[in-house]
Amino acid sequence: MSSEPGYSSAEIRSGFFVLLAIVILLVMTFVVGGWLKGGTDEWQVRFSYLNGLEDSAPVYYAGREVGKVTKIEIIQGAPRPILVTVKVSPEAYVRKDSQSYIDTLGMMGEKFVEISPGSPDAPAMEKGNIIEGTDPIAMHQMVSKMNLLADQMDAMVKTLNPLIANTNNLLEGHEEEISKTLTNIHEITANLRDMTEDLKQRPWRLVRKG
Repeated sequence: MSSEPGYSSAEIRSGFFVLLAIVILLVMTFVVGGWLKGGTDEWQVRFSYLNGLEDSAPVYYAGREVGKVTKIEIIQGAPRPILVTVKVSPEAYVRKDSQSYIDTLGMMGEKFVEISPGSPDAPAMEKGNIIEGTDPIAMHQMVSKMNLLADQMDAMVKTLNPLIANTNNLLEGHEEEISKTLTNIHEITANLRDMTEDLKQRPWRLVRKG
């Protein structure tokens, strides 16, 4: 007569806790890995330049993280060839005038996609429509603009130098007259201030003079 081996209650409880721990570990892995942050609403955003945006980058709506980038495609021949697919939470209410752009997160420089809420009275954007994103400024363009601004400032300084020199020539030799004039202006201003303060405290004097 054969007998099947049985399991004690302690072994059953141990096995249950091990299975529960594995399930919790898998759930935490999905959450930390961003598997559950993708959201359910899918949108596509069109750009001409990504500035280092990568797959699985976070997506923010009005400053709050609501999803992630799921795919980046290059559409050959298109005027704006970069098509970014994002999955976001349904709470991210996208309107027809909502804007999207690429920004940098924190000191580490991680790129993310930001979607603005749009105007309160704007209607909702229909599913399947593409959001036109605002391209970030490339570093070489920024350096070029700064160099152009520096050149313009240099030209302005060169233009002002003759004017400053002529002003110095006009003032040269008249330092004493200018000093006396400034002193007189200071005295007149002080007298007017005293007279105004006196009239504020004794307004009947103005009536008597009148």
